[in-house]
Amino acid sequence: MAIIKEPLAGYFIVKFILLVAVEVFGVAALSWHLDINLPTALSTSTALIITSFLIMQGLLFRQLYMRCKHSFERCSYQAEAWLKRDFSLRAKPTFSTGVVAHLHQQLNGVSEMLQSEKTDEDVQSFLVAELISVLNTPIFIFDQRMQLCFGNDECVELFQKPWQTLRYSPPEAIGLTPEPNWHFIDPERNKRWQVRHSTFTRQNSSYHLVACIDIHQALRDQELQAWQRLIRVISHEIRNSLTPVSAILERLQTRAKDPRDNEAFNIVLERCFHLQDFIHKYSQLNQPIKVDLRRISGLELSQSIQSFFPEVQWQVELSPAYFHVDPTLINQVLINIVKNAIEASSAHATITLKIYTKDNMAYFEVIDEGNGVANSDNLFVPFYSTKQAGEGIGLYISRYFVEQMSGTINLTNRQDKTGAICQLSFPVLIN
Repeated sequence: MAIIKEPLAGYFIVKFILLVAVEVFGVAALSWHLDINLPTALSTSTALIITSFLIMQGLLFRQLYMRCKHSFERCSYQAEAWLKRDFSLRAKPTFSTGVVAHLHQQLNGVSEMLQSEKTDEDVQSFLVAELISVLNTPIFIFDQRMQLCFGNDECVELFQKPWQTLRYSPPEAIGLTPEPNWHFIDPERNKRWQVRHSTFTRQNSSYHLVACIDIHQALRDQELQAWQRLIRVISHEIRNSLTPVSAILERLQTRAKDPRDNEAFNIVLERCFHLQDFIHKYSQLNQPIKVDLRRISGLELSQSIQSFFPEVQWQVELSPAYFHVDPTLINQVLINIVKNAIEASSAHATITLKIYTKDNMAYFEVIDEGNGVANSDNLFVPFYSTKQAGEGIGLYISRYFVEQMSGTINLTNRQDKTGAICQLSFPVLIN
Protein backbone atom coordinates (compact mmCIF):
# COMPACT_ATOMS: atom_id res chain seq x y z
CA MET A 1 0.00 0.00 0.00
CA ALA A 2 3.05 2.23 0.11
CA ILE A 3 2.61 3.08 -3.56
CA ILE A 4 -0.81 4.63 -2.89
CA LYS A 5 0.24 8.22 -2.27
CA GLU A 6 -3.03 9.93 -3.24
CA PRO A 7 -6.61 8.98 -2.38
CA LEU A 8 -7.68 9.33 -6.02
CA ALA A 9 -4.81 7.20 -7.28
CA GLY A 10 -5.46 4.62 -4.57
CA TYR A 11 -9.12 4.52 -5.53
CA PHE A 12 -8.33 3.76 -9.19
CA ILE A 13 -5.62 1.20 -8.35
CA VAL A 14 -7.87 -0.70 -5.97
CA LYS A 15 -10.71 -0.60 -8.47
CA PHE A 16 -8.40 -1.88 -11.24
CA ILE A 17 -7.07 -4.72 -9.06
CA LEU A 18 -10.59 -5.72 -8.09
CA LEU A 19 -11.66 -5.69 -11.75
CA VAL A 20 -8.72 -7.87 -12.76
CA ALA A 21 -9.44 -10.22 -9.88
CA VAL A 22 -13.08 -10.47 -10.93
CA GLU A 23 -12.07 -11.26 -14.51
CA VAL A 24 -9.55 -13.91 -13.42
CA PHE A 25 -12.11 -15.38 -11.05
CA GLY A 26 -14.64 -15.43 -13.88
CA VAL A 27 -12.27 -17.28 -16.18
CA ALA A 28 -11.42 -19.78 -13.41
CA ALA A 29 -15.10 -20.32 -12.59
CA LEU A 30 -15.91 -20.87 -16.24
CA SER A 31 -13.16 -23.46 -16.59
CA TRP A 32 -14.31 -25.23 -13.43
CA HIS A 33 -17.92 -25.20 -14.59
CA LEU A 34 -16.94 -26.66 -17.97
CA ASP A 35 -14.50 -29.05 -16.31
CA ILE A 36 -11.65 -27.68 -18.38
CA ASN A 37 -8.01 -27.91 -17.34
CA LEU A 38 -7.11 -24.21 -17.48
CA PRO A 39 -3.38 -24.52 -18.00
CA THR A 40 -3.80 -26.89 -20.92
CA ALA A 41 -6.78 -25.06 -22.35
CA LEU A 42 -5.07 -21.73 -22.60
CA SER A 43 -3.00 -21.44 -25.65
CA THR A 44 -0.34 -18.88 -26.18
CA SER A 45 -2.60 -16.77 -28.39
CA THR A 46 -5.37 -16.80 -25.81
CA ALA A 47 -2.93 -15.67 -23.12
CA LEU A 48 -1.75 -12.85 -25.34
CA ILE A 49 -5.33 -11.74 -25.96
CA ILE A 50 -6.11 -11.69 -22.22
CA THR A 51 -2.87 -9.89 -21.47
CA SER A 52 -3.55 -7.28 -24.16
CA PHE A 53 -7.05 -6.81 -22.81
CA LEU A 54 -5.73 -6.25 -19.31
CA ILE A 55 -3.13 -3.77 -20.59
CA MET A 56 -5.79 -1.83 -22.50
CA GLN A 57 -7.93 -1.75 -19.38
CA GLY A 58 -4.97 -0.47 -17.40
CA LEU A 59 -4.31 2.28 -19.95
CA LEU A 60 -7.96 3.28 -19.99
CA PHE A 61 -8.01 3.40 -16.21
CA ARG A 62 -4.83 5.47 -16.20
CA GLN A 63 -6.27 7.93 -18.74
CA LEU A 64 -9.47 8.20 -16.74
CA TYR A 65 -7.45 8.74 -13.58
CA MET A 66 -5.33 11.49 -15.17
CA ARG A 67 -8.39 13.32 -16.51
CA CYS A 68 -10.10 13.16 -13.13
CA LYS A 69 -6.89 14.24 -11.41
CA HIS A 70 -6.48 17.23 -13.74
CA SER A 71 -10.09 18.21 -13.10
CA PHE A 72 -9.61 18.24 -9.35
CA GLU A 73 -6.24 20.03 -9.69
CA ARG A 74 -7.90 22.80 -11.68
CA CYS A 75 -10.57 23.09 -9.02
CA SER A 76 -7.82 23.32 -6.41
CA TYR A 77 -5.95 26.04 -8.36
CA GLN A 78 -9.17 28.00 -8.70
CA ALA A 79 -9.86 27.76 -4.96
CA GLU A 80 -6.30 28.91 -4.17
CA ALA A 81 -6.78 31.91 -6.47
CA TRP A 82 -9.97 32.79 -4.58
CA LEU A 83 -8.05 32.80 -1.31
CA LYS A 84 -5.67 35.35 -2.87
CA ARG A 85 -8.67 37.40 -4.10
CA ASP A 86 -7.87 36.61 -7.73
CA PHE A 87 -11.18 35.78 -9.34
CA SER A 88 -10.03 36.05 -12.95
CA LEU A 89 -8.91 32.39 -13.20
CA ARG A 90 -11.30 30.14 -15.11
CA ALA A 91 -10.98 26.33 -15.11
CA LYS A 92 -11.23 24.66 -18.53
CA PRO A 93 -13.35 21.51 -18.05
CA THR A 94 -11.79 18.21 -19.09
CA PHE A 95 -15.24 16.75 -19.64
CA SER A 96 -17.88 18.32 -21.86
CA THR A 97 -20.77 16.64 -20.07
CA GLY A 98 -21.43 14.94 -16.80
CA VAL A 99 -20.99 15.75 -13.14
CA VAL A 100 -17.39 17.03 -13.44
CA ALA A 101 -18.32 19.37 -16.30
CA HIS A 102 -21.25 20.66 -14.25
CA LEU A 103 -18.90 21.21 -11.29
CA HIS A 104 -16.54 23.33 -13.42
CA GLN A 105 -19.43 25.34 -14.78
CA GLN A 106 -20.60 26.10 -11.25
CA LEU A 107 -17.09 27.06 -10.14
CA ASN A 108 -16.64 29.37 -13.12
CA GLY A 109 -20.01 30.93 -12.35
CA VAL A 110 -18.89 31.58 -8.78
CA SER A 111 -15.64 33.12 -10.11
CA GLU A 112 -17.57 35.47 -12.38
CA MET A 113 -19.84 36.52 -9.52
CA LEU A 114 -16.88 37.13 -7.17
CA GLN A 115 -15.01 38.98 -9.92
CA SER A 116 -18.01 41.26 -10.46
CA GLU A 117 -18.28 41.95 -6.72
CA LYS A 118 -14.54 42.65 -6.50
CA THR A 119 -14.75 45.04 -9.45
CA ASP A 120 -17.60 46.92 -7.78
CA GLU A 121 -15.63 47.01 -4.53
CA ASP A 122 -12.51 48.28 -6.32
CA VAL A 123 -14.54 50.99 -8.05
CA GLN A 124 -16.06 52.04 -4.74
CA SER A 125 -12.63 52.10 -3.08
CA PHE A 126 -11.25 54.18 -5.95
CA LEU A 127 -14.13 56.64 -5.75
CA VAL A 128 -13.75 56.93 -1.96
CA ALA A 129 -9.99 57.49 -2.32
CA GLU A 130 -10.59 60.16 -4.97
CA LEU A 131 -13.24 61.80 -2.82
CA ILE A 132 -10.90 61.88 0.18
CA SER A 133 -8.15 63.34 -2.01
CA VAL A 134 -10.24 66.30 -3.17
CA LEU A 135 -11.76 67.15 0.21
CA ASN A 136 -10.48 70.41 1.69
CA THR A 137 -10.00 68.96 5.16
CA PRO A 138 -7.12 66.76 6.39
CA ILE A 139 -8.10 63.08 6.52
CA PHE A 140 -6.06 60.13 7.81
CA ILE A 141 -6.70 56.38 7.66
CA PHE A 142 -5.04 54.07 10.19
CA ASP A 143 -5.02 50.28 9.83
CA GLN A 144 -5.84 47.77 12.56
CA ARG A 145 -2.25 48.05 13.84
CA MET A 146 -2.81 51.79 14.31
CA GLN A 147 -0.34 52.71 11.56
CA LEU A 148 -0.99 55.48 9.06
CA CYS A 149 -1.77 53.93 5.66
CA PHE A 150 -3.48 56.75 3.75
CA GLY A 151 -4.01 60.51 3.81
CA ASN A 152 -4.89 63.36 1.48
CA ASP A 153 -3.02 66.43 0.27
CA GLU A 154 -4.64 68.68 2.88
CA CYS A 155 -2.44 67.00 5.52
CA VAL A 156 0.30 69.35 4.37
CA GLU A 157 -1.58 72.18 6.10
CA LEU A 158 -1.10 70.40 9.43
CA PHE A 159 2.45 69.09 9.13
CA GLN A 160 3.95 71.18 6.31
CA LYS A 161 4.99 67.98 4.50
CA PRO A 162 3.25 65.23 2.49
CA TRP A 163 1.51 62.46 4.40
CA GLN A 164 3.61 59.87 2.53
CA THR A 165 6.59 60.87 4.68
CA LEU A 166 4.57 59.81 7.74
CA ARG A 167 3.38 56.45 6.37
CA TYR A 168 3.27 53.63 8.96
CA SER A 169 3.54 56.17 11.80
CA PRO A 170 1.36 55.73 14.91
CA PRO A 171 -1.16 58.46 15.80
CA GLU A 172 1.10 59.84 18.55
CA ALA A 173 3.88 60.49 16.01
CA ILE A 174 1.66 62.98 14.17
CA GLY A 175 0.28 64.61 17.29
CA LEU A 176 -2.97 62.63 17.64
CA THR A 177 -4.19 60.37 20.43
CA PRO A 178 -7.23 58.05 20.40
CA GLU A 179 -7.64 58.09 24.17
CA PRO A 180 -10.22 58.72 25.50
CA ASN A 181 -11.58 60.29 22.29
CA TRP A 182 -9.56 61.21 19.23
CA HIS A 183 -7.98 64.65 19.64
CA PHE A 184 -4.72 66.53 19.17
CA ILE A 185 -2.13 66.33 21.92
CA ASP A 186 -1.25 70.01 21.41
CA PRO A 187 -3.90 72.20 23.14
CA GLU A 188 -3.38 74.99 20.59
CA ARG A 189 -4.30 72.67 17.75
CA ASN A 190 -7.38 71.53 19.64
CA LYS A 191 -8.57 75.14 19.63
CA ARG A 192 -8.50 75.21 15.84
CA TRP A 193 -9.16 71.61 14.78
CA GLN A 194 -12.08 69.38 15.63
CA VAL A 195 -11.30 65.67 15.20
CA ARG A 196 -13.99 63.28 13.93
CA HIS A 197 -13.47 59.51 13.97
CA SER A 198 -15.19 56.49 12.46
CA THR A 199 -14.29 52.86 11.72
CA PHE A 200 -14.92 50.67 8.69
CA THR A 201 -14.04 47.15 7.57
CA ARG A 202 -12.46 46.12 4.29
CA GLN A 203 -11.24 42.64 3.35
CA ASN A 204 -11.81 41.43 6.91
CA SER A 205 -9.55 44.18 8.30
CA SER A 206 -10.71 47.11 10.40
CA TYR A 207 -9.59 50.68 9.67
CA HIS A 208 -9.88 54.02 11.48
CA LEU A 209 -10.85 57.11 9.49
CA VAL A 210 -9.87 60.37 11.19
CA ALA A 211 -11.04 63.73 9.80
CA CYS A 212 -9.66 67.03 11.11
CA ILE A 213 -12.15 69.86 10.65
CA ASP A 214 -10.89 73.43 10.78
CA ILE A 215 -13.30 75.27 13.07
CA HIS A 216 -11.06 78.34 13.30
CA GLN A 217 -12.67 80.13 10.38
CA ALA A 218 -16.19 79.15 11.46
CA LEU A 219 -15.58 80.55 14.93
CA ARG A 220 -14.05 83.68 13.41
CA ASP A 221 -17.08 84.17 11.16
CA GLN A 222 -19.45 83.75 14.10
CA GLU A 223 -17.40 86.21 16.12
CA LEU A 224 -17.44 88.72 13.28
CA GLN A 225 -21.19 88.38 12.84
CA ALA A 226 -21.73 88.90 16.57
CA TRP A 227 -19.60 92.05 16.58
CA GLN A 228 -21.31 93.33 13.45
CA ARG A 229 -24.73 92.96 15.05
CA LEU A 230 -23.47 94.71 18.18
CA ILE A 231 -21.87 97.49 16.15
CA ARG A 232 -25.06 98.10 14.20
CA VAL A 233 -27.02 98.56 17.42
CA ILE A 234 -24.37 100.73 19.08
CA SER A 235 -23.82 102.82 15.94
CA HIS A 236 -27.51 103.51 15.59
CA GLU A 237 -27.97 104.54 19.22
CA ILE A 238 -24.81 106.66 19.43
CA ARG A 239 -25.49 108.47 16.15
CA ASN A 240 -29.04 109.23 17.21
CA SER A 241 -27.65 110.78 20.40
CA LEU A 242 -24.55 112.51 19.02
CA THR A 243 -26.22 114.27 16.12
CA PRO A 244 -28.60 116.47 18.20
CA VAL A 245 -25.99 116.92 20.95
CA SER A 246 -23.41 118.20 18.44
CA ALA A 247 -25.95 120.54 16.85
CA ILE A 248 -26.97 121.98 20.22
CA LEU A 249 -23.33 122.43 21.28
CA GLU A 250 -22.48 124.26 18.06
CA ARG A 251 -25.41 126.67 18.58
CA LEU A 252 -24.43 127.24 22.22
CA GLN A 253 -20.82 127.83 21.22
CA THR A 254 -21.87 130.71 18.98
CA ARG A 255 -23.41 132.40 22.02
CA ALA A 256 -20.47 131.80 24.34
CA LYS A 257 -18.60 134.96 25.25
CA ASP A 258 -16.22 133.63 27.90
CA PRO A 259 -13.05 132.13 26.31
CA ARG A 260 -13.08 129.35 28.91
CA ASP A 261 -16.63 128.41 27.89
CA ASN A 262 -15.61 128.44 24.25
CA GLU A 263 -12.64 126.17 25.02
CA ALA A 264 -14.91 123.79 26.93
CA PHE A 265 -17.31 123.65 23.99
CA ASN A 266 -14.39 122.89 21.67
CA ILE A 267 -13.28 120.00 23.86
CA VAL A 268 -16.78 118.51 24.02
CA LEU A 269 -17.32 118.93 20.28
CA GLU A 270 -13.93 117.39 19.55
CA ARG A 271 -14.84 114.34 21.62
CA CYS A 272 -18.19 114.10 19.83
CA PHE A 273 -16.49 114.20 16.43
CA HIS A 274 -13.93 111.66 17.62
CA LEU A 275 -16.68 109.33 18.79
CA GLN A 276 -18.52 109.72 15.48
CA ASP A 277 -15.33 108.92 13.57
CA PHE A 278 -14.73 105.92 15.83
CA ILE A 279 -18.23 104.56 15.12
CA HIS A 280 -17.76 105.18 11.40
CA LYS A 281 -14.57 103.12 11.35
CA TYR A 282 -16.22 100.19 13.07
CA SER A 283 -19.27 100.39 10.83
CA GLN A 284 -16.98 99.65 7.88
CA LEU A 285 -16.87 96.05 9.05
CA ASN A 286 -20.53 95.76 8.11
CA GLN A 287 -19.75 96.58 4.49
CA PRO A 288 -18.66 93.80 2.11
CA ILE A 289 -15.03 94.08 1.03
CA LYS A 290 -14.16 93.61 -2.62
CA VAL A 291 -10.74 91.99 -2.75
CA ASP A 292 -8.62 92.53 -5.87
CA LEU A 293 -5.80 89.99 -5.56
CA ARG A 294 -2.60 90.67 -7.45
CA ARG A 295 0.89 89.20 -7.52
CA ILE A 296 3.24 91.54 -5.67
CA SER A 297 6.89 90.94 -4.87
CA GLY A 298 8.23 91.15 -1.35
CA LEU A 299 10.68 93.83 -2.51
CA GLU A 300 7.81 96.01 -3.74
CA LEU A 301 5.94 95.68 -0.44
CA SER A 302 9.10 96.45 1.52
CA GLN A 303 9.87 99.58 -0.49
CA SER A 304 6.26 100.75 -0.25
CA ILE A 305 6.08 100.53 3.55
CA GLN A 306 9.51 102.16 3.96
CA SER A 307 8.37 105.12 1.86
CA PHE A 308 5.49 105.73 4.31
CA PHE A 309 7.89 105.99 7.27
CA PRO A 310 11.17 107.53 6.02
CA GLU A 311 12.19 108.55 9.55
CA VAL A 312 12.41 104.94 10.78
CA GLN A 313 15.71 103.08 11.02
CA TRP A 314 15.06 100.00 8.91
CA GLN A 315 16.79 96.65 8.71
CA VAL A 316 15.58 94.52 5.81
CA GLU A 317 16.16 90.77 5.44
CA LEU A 318 14.80 90.03 2.00
CA SER A 319 14.55 86.70 0.21
CA PRO A 320 12.78 86.20 -3.13
CA ALA A 321 9.06 86.00 -2.35
CA TYR A 322 5.78 86.86 -4.03
CA PHE A 323 2.46 87.60 -2.37
CA HIS A 324 -1.00 87.15 -3.90
CA VAL A 325 -2.73 90.02 -2.10
CA ASP A 326 -4.84 93.14 -2.55
CA PRO A 327 -2.39 96.10 -2.79
CA THR A 328 -4.69 98.54 -0.98
CA LEU A 329 -5.58 96.19 1.86
CA ILE A 330 -2.05 94.88 2.41
CA ASN A 331 -0.67 98.41 2.57
CA GLN A 332 -3.32 99.39 5.10
CA VAL A 333 -2.44 96.34 7.20
CA LEU A 334 1.31 97.01 7.03
CA ILE A 335 0.86 100.70 7.90
CA ASN A 336 -1.13 99.77 10.98
CA ILE A 337 1.40 97.14 12.07
CA VAL A 338 4.40 99.42 11.57
CA LYS A 339 2.65 102.26 13.44
CA ASN A 340 2.16 99.91 16.39
CA ALA A 341 5.83 98.89 16.19
CA ILE A 342 6.96 102.53 16.14
CA GLU A 343 4.77 103.43 19.12
CA ALA A 344 6.04 100.42 21.07
CA SER A 345 9.73 101.15 20.38
CA SER A 346 12.07 103.87 21.54
CA ALA A 347 12.98 106.85 19.38
CA HIS A 348 16.12 105.37 17.81
CA ALA A 349 15.13 101.72 17.77
CA THR A 350 15.45 99.63 14.63
CA ILE A 351 12.47 97.97 12.99
CA THR A 352 13.25 94.84 11.00
CA LEU A 353 11.38 93.66 7.93
CA LYS A 354 11.88 89.97 7.21
CA ILE A 355 10.49 88.50 3.98
CA TYR A 356 10.89 84.85 2.96
CA THR A 357 9.10 81.74 1.71
CA LYS A 358 8.88 78.36 3.42
CA ASP A 359 6.78 75.25 2.76
CA ASN A 360 4.63 76.89 0.06
CA MET A 361 3.94 79.91 2.28
CA ALA A 362 5.14 83.51 1.86
CA TYR A 363 5.95 85.36 5.09
CA PHE A 364 6.23 89.07 5.89
CA GLU A 365 7.46 89.81 9.42
CA VAL A 366 7.65 93.16 11.21
CA ILE A 367 10.00 92.92 14.21
CA ASP A 368 10.33 95.72 16.77
CA GLU A 369 12.43 96.33 19.89
CA GLY A 370 9.64 97.40 22.23
CA ASN A 371 8.33 95.80 25.41
CA GLY A 372 6.69 92.88 23.64
CA VAL A 373 3.18 91.46 23.91
CA ALA A 374 1.62 91.70 27.36
CA ASN A 375 -1.80 90.08 26.90
CA SER A 376 -1.86 87.85 23.84
CA ASP A 377 -5.39 86.55 24.47
CA ASN A 378 -6.96 89.99 23.90
CA LEU A 379 -4.83 91.21 21.01
CA PHE A 380 -7.55 90.89 18.39
CA VAL A 381 -10.52 91.69 20.62
CA PRO A 382 -12.40 94.81 19.44
CA PHE A 383 -12.32 97.86 21.75
CA TYR A 384 -9.31 96.42 23.63
CA SER A 385 -6.12 98.46 23.63
CA THR A 386 -3.06 98.74 25.86
CA LYS A 387 -2.38 102.29 24.62
CA GLN A 388 -3.86 105.21 26.49
CA ALA A 389 -5.28 106.80 23.35
CA GLY A 390 -5.88 103.53 21.55
CA GLU A 391 -9.22 102.57 20.07
CA GLY A 392 -8.74 98.81 19.91
CA ILE A 393 -9.64 98.65 16.24
CA GLY A 394 -6.34 98.42 14.34
CA LEU A 395 -5.34 94.80 14.87
CA TYR A 396 -8.92 93.59 14.64
CA ILE A 397 -9.45 95.21 11.23
CA SER A 398 -5.96 94.13 10.12
CA ARG A 399 -6.77 90.51 10.89
CA TYR A 400 -10.08 90.87 9.06
CA PHE A 401 -8.33 92.25 5.96
CA VAL A 402 -5.63 89.55 6.04
CA GLU A 403 -8.16 86.74 6.32
CA GLN A 404 -10.10 88.17 3.37
CA MET A 405 -6.89 87.58 1.37
CA SER A 406 -6.63 83.94 2.62
CA GLY A 407 -3.78 84.82 4.95
CA THR A 408 -3.09 84.65 8.67
CA ILE A 409 -1.64 87.10 11.18
CA ASN A 410 0.21 86.18 14.38
CA LEU A 411 1.72 88.39 17.06
CA THR A 412 4.34 86.87 19.37
CA ASN A 413 7.25 87.96 21.56
CA ARG A 414 10.84 87.79 20.40
CA GLN A 415 13.08 85.08 21.80
CA ASP A 416 16.46 86.80 21.35
CA LYS A 417 15.58 90.11 23.06
CA THR A 418 12.62 92.24 24.12
CA GLY A 419 10.21 93.11 21.38
CA ALA A 420 7.42 91.63 19.31
CA ILE A 421 7.10 89.87 15.97
CA CYS A 422 4.05 90.42 13.81
CA GLN A 423 3.98 87.73 11.15
CA LEU A 424 1.79 87.77 8.04
CA SER A 425 1.60 84.53 6.05
CA PHE A 426 -0.04 83.88 2.68
CA PRO A 427 -0.20 80.74 0.54
CA VAL A 428 2.09 80.69 -2.48
CA LEU A 429 0.22 80.16 -5.73
CA ILE A 430 2.09 77.79 -8.05
CA ASN A 431 1.70 78.67 -11.73
